[in-house]
Amino acid sequence: MNQAHEGNRACWNGWAPWWRERRDKVGVWSRCPSAPELVLSPGELRALGDIAGQRVAVLASGDNEVAFALAGMGARVTSVDISEGQLAIAAERAEKLGIEIAFLRSDITDCAMLDEGSFDQIHTGGGVAVWMSDLDAYMRETARLLKPGGMLLVNDFHPFAHLQSDETPWPLKDYFDRGPFSYTSNEGFPGSEYHGTVADRLQAVLNAGLTLTWVEEHDGTFSDLEAERVLDEIDTDTAPKLHVPRYLLIVARKPE
Repeated sequence: MNQAHEGNRACWNGWAPWWRERRDKVGVWSRCPSAPELVLSPGELRALGDIAGQRVAVLASGDNEVAFALAGMGARVTSVDISEGQLAIAAERAEKLGIEIAFLRSDITDCAMLDEGSFDQIHTGGGVAVWMSDLDAYMRETARLLKPGGMLLVNDFHPFAHLQSDETPWPLKDYFDRGPFSYTSNEGFPGSEYHGTVADRLQAVLNAGLTLTWVEEHDGTFSDLEAERVLDEIDTDTAPKLHVPRYLLIVARKPE
């Protein structure tokens, strides 16, 4: 058992109702099964292609909006997250949407209950790497779960984006300080975050024995912009643009 991850699990169980309220205000979760472009970037959609009937896992699925979108595209989706609170909310929403998804609670660095080679594709990201104390363990388990020839798609916040604020164009943190950065949540639970460089993330994929096929930097999806407008009252047409990309998209394959 990874004690740091268990602390983060407790944090996310405590945050789950708050996060549910935020996502309900945005309302994208109810629309993304029929409009996946709301939560998947153009690069992700190109990489995914036709996934109807494929076995797809979403690791660290969080609010499960990506899982809903992939299910709407016809995939047979397994949603894995460390927080049972997040999964319970996602299961309730899936029932309302009439979507069939298999939900599994697990630390994604050790999904022992899932067989090797279980999935044609794996999607992960959207704020996952910052919670991972060991990027190599994260990618090794991802590679284990892929079938030979299967595809990994990691679409996570760009490492540069964590170094800046909306108000200042210069770094607020040391880029090479990997952490851990510890804190206590409002509910009193200890949490830990980590910082990995671009090289750290790419090297973890290579160390897992996967073959890189595509890397892209981009600024997010409709859902991200809509969340800013609704939750933070930001005018996205006039707000200053960040000087760094928001997301780093990594696509890789498991050798045959």
